[in-house]
Amino acid sequence: MSINGVVLKHNYAQLFSSSELPFEVSSDGLEILKYKTPTSRQKLSISSSDTSQSKLKITAQDGYLYLTTKRLVFITLHQGDIESFVLDLTLAPILQLSHKLKAPWFGVNYWEFMFFSAKEPSIVSDGFPKNEYFKGEIYFQDGGLFDFVEKLNAVLNDVVNNREIDDELPAYSAAAAG
Repeated sequence: MSINGVVLKHNYAQLFSSSELPFEVSSDGLEILKYKTPTSRQKLSISSSDTSQSKLKITAQDGYLYLTTKRLVFITLHQGDIESFVLDLTLAPILQLSHKLKAPWFGVNYWEFMFFSAKEPSIVSDGFPKNEYFKGEIYFQDGGLFDFVEKLNAVLNDVVNNREIDDELPAYSAAAAG
């Protein structure tokens, strides 16, 4: 089972250790990989918020995390309730996505996030009960959390605040202006 669906390639498990992505990217050519965890030692947990009426709890004990210019993708390697989980970051305002880095005194650093499962459009949070908040955590067993959060903040800034900016514009040159 996947939540928020990602189209996995038929041989996706063999692609984890290669430079090729194990999932299909958007056909517009604008989705680019920004971050990938080097190992499968990331642990995912998603649960209903404390005020929720449904008591949903999803876990995956190991998996790879990918961050593109449009999505956050978690693909479970062996042990988990789901095969994959996706957050469409271009819909962050509808998801009411909030997040923070957690670095406890003892234990593994982790990324905590919260999102709202909106009723419309339903694709925003497919697979989740509607009109509820959910809390997620991704534990980075082999490090990399700080680099991930830095890249995630840049992606969120671009998809939320800089939607109309074309990254392909030529750089300004003082010699050309004068």
